[in-house]
Amino acid sequence: MGDDWRVYIALGEGPRQLTDDQVYARLYPASAQEAAELESCRQALIPALGSCLGDQVAVTSSGTQMIVYAPSAGSADEAPQMAREVLARHDVNAPVLTERWSPRDQEWLDVTDQPSADAAAEQQAEHEYIQEQWRERSRTTGFPAFQVRVDVPSHRDAVTLAGHLAAQGWRVRPRRKHVIVGADCEDDAKGLVRALSGDGRADADMAFRVGRVSYSYMLYDPFN
Repeated sequence: MGDDWRVYIALGEGPRQLTDDQVYARLYPASAQEAAELESCRQALIPALGSCLGDQVAVTSSGTQMIVYAPSAGSADEAPQMAREVLARHDVNAPVLTERWSPRDQEWLDVTDQPSADAAAEQQAEHEYIQEQWRERSRTTGFPAFQVRVDVPSHRDAVTLAGHLAAQGWRVRPRRKHVIVGADCEDDAKGLVRALSGDGRADADMAFRVGRVSYSYMLYDPFN
């Protein structure tokens, strides 16, 4: 997923720590008035969060639950605070949880009571763990775990680019109008994509032209 942090707001669906009676009460409001109040609060939360956090987050809503996806720990700190303020204005007491995605565990982890700096450090450690797993896979299988495809206008550009990257230590295979580059981990693949796409530190006097650049998981070894 693109966003590693999210805020879960349970307007009607209780999280795990609620009792069965509390969950039932939230799923089935006692009156039409209570249901209307919950809906009013949900409708107020969406523009309030958007106004406060702008394009930093994506807000999704389904029934009586809302999820705010945030790209960083900092914006994930702001979202629950704003959500609680809106809930308080509508006199609604709903759980607001801060969660982060764990690529190692492949699940969302509750970090509501964990300092954002500690959560971010833990997330970075997990990220490094995953990258090392990819590198180990590349060493074990004998071919890179990821491939970067670089489209170029001509075969001459492909040969020139391949030579340029090979001199830097990349494993390359020039094709007719594109070059396949092997990367041992996802971070390496993304770094090369940034460099060749123009938002990294590419050589200023490159003698080749680069078109579309993309990367993907390598299912087979194109270098043999």
